[in-house]
Parts: sequence; structure tokens; C-alpha cells
Amino acid sequence: MTQGYDPAEVPLYEGREAVEEGYAAAQRERVPFFAVEAYEEGYAVTYDLLPTGHQLAPAAHQEVTERLTDEVEAIVGDDSLPTAEVGRSLSPSLGNLSLFEREESARRVAAAVSDVVLDRANWVEADPPDSTPSDRLN
Repeated sequence: MTQGYDPAEVPLYEGREAVEEGYAAAQRERVPFFAVEAYEEGYAVTYDLLPTGHQLAPAAHQEVTERLTDEVEAIVGDDSLPTAEVGRSLSPSLGNLSLFEREESARRVAAAVSDVVLDRANWVEADPPDSTPSDRLN
């Protein structure tokens, strides 16, 4: 089992260029992209397992969804932690939550799911994007 990040240890990429460099490195090294992205508008939490050729197994994807929901609800319910409306897009291979007003909030949410997302035991082989059952027959 992979140990996740503490909030202060989650990688932070500031600006589009840094994010693109992080993605390029993940592609080259065939490792997941997992980070907090900082923009003028706020902070986003992103994971992408596609560079590894894998995606989250259904149970792990469900756990990530539940953890993210719980963590965002805790932040929204805490008046000392401001947040704009948080949008999310979560698939087994790619997840994005944005925008958080504070880096601290984004790091907290990222850390809450990092151990599940980064644990290879929770991965299954990714389906090719354009696959159909007939494509898989040899």
C-alpha cells in the first residue's frame, strides 16, 4: 500500500507552463500526475493516471468520490475556510476539483485522496479511449 501525501507535501504547480511541464514529466516517466495547480483565479486539485496506462478500479474510484465529497463538505461547512463554488470532474483515470480560494484547502483535499489514487493496488489497466468490443478481438 502506498502512503499518501501530507497536505504540505502535495506537489504544487504554479501557472499553466509549470502544469504542462509536470504533465510532460509524468508522461516521460510513466507515473501519475498528482498535484495542486495554482492559477490567478484559485487552486485546483488534479490527478491523472493515464500516463501509467491505468485507471482506478471501480471500488477505489467510489472511495475517491466519497472522500472528496466528505472533504469538500467539511471545508464548505467551516466558515474559517472560504471556498468559491467547487466544480468537479471525476473519472477513473482523471480527476479535477476547482476552484479553491486557498492553497491550504486544495492541499487538504488532495491529501485526503492521495493514498487511494497513488496506490497501485487500486489500479486496473485502462481501456483505450476509442475501444469497442470488436477492437479487442484478435
